[in-house]
Amino acid sequence: MTRYFLLSSVVLAFGCGDDAATIPDGGPGGDGGLEELCMPPTFPPDPGACAANASDYSSGVDDAWDPCISDDGRYHGVETTISSSARVMAFEEIGAMLFTPAADPPSDAFVAGRMIYQEDEGLDSRVVRRYDPHFTVPDGTDCSLAGIPEMFPDYCAGPARIQPIVLDAFNAGIAGTEPRANAARIEAAILWFLAISTYKESLTCTTTANDCDSSYAYYTGGEAARCGIGLARYVAEVDAYAHDRAWDGALAVRCWRDLDDGDVAADLTARDLAREQYDRAVQDGLAAVLRDRVAKIETMAGAERDYYFAFAQVLAVPVLEEMERRGAASDAAALRTELERPSAMAFDAAAAFAAIDAVYDCP
Repeated sequence: MTRYFLLSSVVLAFGCGDDAATIPDGGPGGDGGLEELCMPPTFPPDPGACAANASDYSSGVDDAWDPCISDDGRYHGVETTISSSARVMAFEEIGAMLFTPAADPPSDAFVAGRMIYQEDEGLDSRVVRRYDPHFTVPDGTDCSLAGIPEMFPDYCAGPARIQPIVLDAFNAGIAGTEPRANAARIEAAILWFLAISTYKESLTCTTTANDCDSSYAYYTGGEAARCGIGLARYVAEVDAYAHDRAWDGALAVRCWRDLDDGDVAADLTARDLAREQYDRAVQDGLAAVLRDRVAKIETMAGAERDYYFAFAQVLAVPVLEEMERRGAASDAAALRTELERPSAMAFDAAAAFAAIDAVYDCP
């Protein structure tokens, strides 16, 4: 199935980024060459199956982009350190305590996880102010103001939608209520936050250049080229090609900002090409993670099956929104029907597979 993508204009909503100046250039792998890559590039793996857009950037491959800082296949930060990477590591630390589908996490693990989540300048400090530029709102809309998240819940996704899921799940887990399912909700909600953060930070990089670093870090955790923790790890485990394309997208954003290095970027055409390439791959990766969990709903039983069903119900929210943006409203409706079933026992995995596969094929 051939997929066509339209570049859409984005309403600029410039604000403070996640890093004032805050994992060394190129991540722990340092500044080495392509021989240090964690995963070799696979661009393109099979031109007959997936073809890149003519406008796509890819390091080490002839493309339409001028030579730039990303051409060695590594991410070179605008700043020397990237604090957003610590938030992704915090997600991994919470996961080590809670994300155990085969066993119920104890109450004290939820307490410890919430403490990590709510550390100063930690995950919650960014979730509570995260907006999603996929949605258009009046200029000047500020999700940090009282009443605004309730007016624009899709745009103010962090405070209006993600934070309530996470905090309610922590509290329920501490109380001993459905510990596995509530751990799954925390896992999926933070992955949702990481995904929209890549898109938001690549936008505000227009006026705050080091937000490009945050955009890269929210996908990779600041790891070396083609590696990654957090969202990147999840995507790489289920769709190595989408992960590779997401890496090229992150490098495309950095390439654009290297070529357009003024205090305020001027080449918005190149910006939008890079951001669309990056977001397309991240969104396909998110859908691949959802599809993998749908498969587990089909094969597991009991509380373990409930874990994956709870996870899928939360992660499906941004996936369904992307399906609708791609003009697949009927497929989105079919998937939504399955995820609104009263229990995992009533879930039809085949119908969910069909809906996802009709929309997502090549990142």
